[in-house]
Amino acid sequence: MTTVGPRDLERDLREGGSKEKSLRWDEAAAFYAALLRGLGPIDGDDRSGRALRATLLMRHANALMELGRWDDARRALDDALADAKACGQDDVLGRALIAAGVFAANREDNGRAEAFLTQALERFHRRNDRPALQGRGWAFINLATLYGKTGRLDLAFVTLTKAQDVLGAAENWAGVAAAWEAQAQLRRAIGDEDRWREDLAEAVIFYDREGMREKADRLRAMLGRKLV
Repeated sequence: MTTVGPRDLERDLREGGSKEKSLRWDEAAAFYAALLRGLGPIDGDDRSGRALRATLLMRHANALMELGRWDDARRALDDALADAKACGQDDVLGRALIAAGVFAANREDNGRAEAFLTQALERFHRRNDRPALQGRGWAFINLATLYGKTGRLDLAFVTLTKAQDVLGAAENWAGVAAAWEAQAQLRRAIGDEDRWREDLAEAVIFYDREGMREKADRLRAMLGRKLV
């Protein structure tokens, strides 16, 4: 049985999250890999241990995707889904399904991506506490991006508005920023030159609010002039 408790996990996730927010993906991947090695063996019936490992595997997989290490990311996600299903926690399984959907979308497997994300959304609709709202919002962002890629533009914009509302209610400012950024990308893809800049400026505001300076600065550079 793992000896890592909720406070240890929260501390580790904050440390890893700071690396992610600063876009230090090599460091984040190495950090999560080290944490996973430190867990040691976990009994099959240790539900809390499997939930913890699933969470770390998802964060590791995200860093690996950012680095383009697709085979490693897929293996991490397969293991994360197995642990998430076994742990019996809807939140953990919902997050694992979102991660699997993001991976599938990045590999142009749109049908599987939509199936994973829809399953995640169903789980996060069962409650209205903050973790459920955050999960719902991130599922909306990724579904909206997928709708845009597959030509369902009206549905994409409606879904992004839902994401902004839900994540705002949860005070998840990084998520709100990501929703505005996704909306900007969609508007830019359809040639809406003025409005994509306005949406990107909104994203910058919320990334700054979350303390994600590196991300905000990258978007400022895209704008080409200081709007915010």
